[in-house]
Amino acid sequence: MEESIQFIIKILDLAWFFDVAVTALSWVTLARGPVRDWRRPGRTAAEFLLAGAAVAAGRLLIILLAGSRGPYLLLQILLLGTVGALLLRFCSDSRKKAKLVMWCSMLAGGCAINSIGGQCSFLVGQFLAAGFAEGAIRSAISLLALPLSVYLHSFGFQEYEQVPASGLATILIGDVCIISMNGLEVLWANVDYRITITFLVAYVFILLMVVAAMQGIYDMCAEQNKIMELQTERQRLHGERELARLTADNLDDLRSIRHDLKNQYSYMQILLSQQRYGELEEYFRQTSEHMLPQLGQFIDCGNRTVSTILNMEFAKARKEGVAFTHQLVVPPVLPFSHDDLCAVLTNLLDNAIEECARLIRAGQEDACFRLEIYPQKSYLFVLCRNTTSRTELARSGQGLRTTKGDARLHGYGTRIISKIAETYNGCAEFGLSGGMFVAKLLLDMTVEERL
Repeated sequence: MEESIQFIIKILDLAWFFDVAVTALSWVTLARGPVRDWRRPGRTAAEFLLAGAAVAAGRLLIILLAGSRGPYLLLQILLLGTVGALLLRFCSDSRKKAKLVMWCSMLAGGCAINSIGGQCSFLVGQFLAAGFAEGAIRSAISLLALPLSVYLHSFGFQEYEQVPASGLATILIGDVCIISMNGLEVLWANVDYRITITFLVAYVFILLMVVAAMQGIYDMCAEQNKIMELQTERQRLHGERELARLTADNLDDLRSIRHDLKNQYSYMQILLSQQRYGELEEYFRQTSEHMLPQLGQFIDCGNRTVSTILNMEFAKARKEGVAFTHQLVVPPVLPFSHDDLCAVLTNLLDNAIEECARLIRAGQEDACFRLEIYPQKSYLFVLCRNTTSRTELARSGQGLRTTKGDARLHGYGTRIISKIAETYNGCAEFGLSGGMFVAKLLLDMTVEERL
């Protein structure tokens, strides 16, 4: 105990308090973002003071328990990890996976910076001057934790929800390597200046590798998002072209009907003027049998946008010879943008039609799909079931891995659906049941329309 108290007296200088303040501020910055993004200065200041007090008290307690021996460094890592985890848990708005990457990277980076500062301080004391110079170099290097925290927070970490496991593993393995080196440092550092320099160089290069890996993963996420946006735009343009074609076909049908009606009215007038009522009645019957099936192909679900999209998609299904059924109860006014509705319904139905058409070409004549849309409390519920030959689903981020040949250009439909559902405080679920592919979607009808 006496040795621990003497060690505390020895290290309690301005540099020690400065290091505690920088450590606390860096973790608060990681959770809250740069200073310009802090909207509650009083709450942020309280978080900084609590974090600083926790770090200072924890370090003093560790010294009393372990003194200056080896466990001191490992217990300090545990302390920083605990304080950082609590700050991210209660002060950060990021998701769990994003918090994990931020926490592990900041902990590893903080340990690396702390060790680099200690090694530089040791070398300064060995070759230049002891005392003030050692504390100054350690304090200067500890300031690197602040730009590191800003750098980590600057990434759109929400995008890490879509990063493959291998990408996250690349970052986390580098972080684990840095923390593991801290354990080796307990045994070998400060024994010889050559070992200290070796540790110093290793820390710098591994830290740079981790930062480069994070930048690479972030760029990959950004590229994936661009591809998704392009796919959504492509889907929307395709839908507009199909809608234009359907409208042109309808106009041609109307012109044809108008021409036929002129002839029919003339013929009926002749039958009526000649009092050939039996023939007139038979003509009405034949005309009704011929016209009603054509009229019955068009649906009106109560919402003009949804009706237009569904008529377009159902026309595709008829062209492919795919049977379908539907149950539609759609409110006349929905808070969702037309583009989002088009993206959701066309992706769902295109996938169903393509799968059923493929099975029909392969000889499975009973391939079909069913679409249900109806309100469920404050949500709009969408269910699409189609026949499939799949026996399992391969996941990829928020969506499913495509079974088509070019995975780079396909496989974004389910991701787009999931992203739109999330935009409207809803969720999307995909699964298999009884030889059917089942897609379920909930969209909150109480949210304001996204423009």
